[in-house]
Amino acid sequence: MRKSILLLLTLLILILQTGCWSRIELNDVAIVTASAIDLAQDGKYKLSVQILKMKMTKGMSEKGGSSENATLIISAKGDTIMDALNVLQKKIPRQIIFSHNRVILVGEKLARAGIAPAIDFFSRHREARGNSYLLTTRGEAVELLKAPPNFEIFTGEEMREEEKARMLDSASIRDFIYRLLEKGIEPTSSQMQVVPLSDPNGKPMKEEELGLGLVGVGIYRKDKLIGWMNRSEAECLLWLRNRMKNSVLTVAVPGKDQSSGKVSVQLIQAKTKFKSKISGEKIQFEVTVKMTGELFENTTKLSIKEINNLNSIQHALEKEIENRVTMTINKLQKQFKSDAIGFGSILHRQHKSDWNKKIAARWEEEFPNIEVNTKAAFKLTGTGRANESIVDEEELEK
Repeated sequence: MRKSILLLLTLLILILQTGCWSRIELNDVAIVTASAIDLAQDGKYKLSVQILKMKMTKGMSEKGGSSENATLIISAKGDTIMDALNVLQKKIPRQIIFSHNRVILVGEKLARAGIAPAIDFFSRHREARGNSYLLTTRGEAVELLKAPPNFEIFTGEEMREEEKARMLDSASIRDFIYRLLEKGIEPTSSQMQVVPLSDPNGKPMKEEELGLGLVGVGIYRKDKLIGWMNRSEAECLLWLRNRMKNSVLTVAVPGKDQSSGKVSVQLIQAKTKFKSKISGEKIQFEVTVKMTGELFENTTKLSIKEINNLNSIQHALEKEIENRVTMTINKLQKQFKSDAIGFGSILHRQHKSDWNKKIAARWEEEFPNIEVNTKAAFKLTGTGRANESIVDEEELEK
């Protein structure tokens, strides 16, 4: 018993005597909240970082979360990202740390030239987080860091919250690099821009009328940006990757007396299955999309009580899904020639021997020519709190 007590006391003394020799005090660091990488005119990398002003943190909490002057944006150029960071470090007295950097923005010029050399730094640096979101933007990335936040204290956090919602296809640094190295799938990244929050009506927008928004996705071939997909097409990519979240589908439905109206459905669940077939040199895919949703708006004259009307609505939704999926896949095949969905990866899983022997080496040439047939099935799980059409009731009163 005595020996146990002595051993415990000895361990306690050793722990108390052990110092944190490598620790850095909070008032000695510059915390990066977001980074932006651009390609300068002279071909060098331009690294811009948004740094949280620690001396302002106390004032912000006392003033109810004011964002005024909460961050500092500094930029520097270098032959590599590390080179540019070294220049940045010499501009401020505190040590720059990336452990809280959750967003990395890439400008269009750099993205089209190839971003692999630029993001190599973030894949190796000990402080850089692999789950940091990678975003692409038209124009210079640094301009987004200058945009005023509307809902958060600083811009980097607002971008992170926007991306976390996963309204569109998102990618982290880790995801992007995985797709870059994996055969049979190409990388994508969300496209973020400064967008008007109200209708400008041709007038110059005030600063408080602007915000940050996800408007689509950037499509890559290897590490080079090929082009953009709009918001509707980007949502379709989520369906095809079984990553749908908070999506709404609106379609026109023929009504009574040759009239028509529209219905809006809140999508609840989407499940996409791929079935591949190889016949000689011909590669075929059958894509089946099954969705469920709840009817939240009906501007047709159709009564939801009638089963035939429900079937008509479901059929219209199925046709819309099939059309959107077909158009999105055609755009990837014919315009971009980029397998952003991962048909190659699916073929690898389902026909491993054929893939390894004769397809993998020439997949980039094969992908634009594969035959893809799409079929959709939609099921309404609810019709909201009303069965009859309000539009129809108004017509009857007239």
